[in-house]
Amino acid sequence: MTFWVAQAGDVPTLLPMMRALWEHEGIPFDEGLVEPPLRELLSEPALGRVWLALAGGAVAGYAMGTWGFSTEQGGRFLLLDELFVLPAFRGTGIGRAALAFVEEAARGAEGRAVRIEVAEENDGARRLYREAGYVDPRRLFLAKRLTER
Repeated sequence: MTFWVAQAGDVPTLLPMMRALWEHEGIPFDEGLVEPPLRELLSEPALGRVWLALAGGAVAGYAMGTWGFSTEQGGRFLLLDELFVLPAFRGTGIGRAALAFVEEAARGAEGRAVRIEVAEENDGARRLYREAGYVDPRRLFLAKRLTER
């Protein structure tokens, strides 16, 4: 298992996986709206990273982390905004390996915490995160878009 920092040339590989994840979680996916901020993230390391998970040289999934700051979290934290494992690779430990990798990457960049965003209905992902030591802080995540979709 290896992890590769995604580059602009990886966008065609990432977009179908992102679509699959978003559809699984009931999030509307419009490639025309998703691709520009994805490219921005890939070109601006200060915003965060996208990593491709490789198993035997084959792409098995990806993880996307973006930086935030919260005094409650002790300062700089990494939001694990997306973690996706292709169906053929599920149950092989890639999700656990990706979590460990992301945590180490956050530590290496002076992150104080990792936060995870996951749909309430995604029982498999929630189980994985709990087994890795993540807890529900019993706080409600609210959002408001400031631009038109």
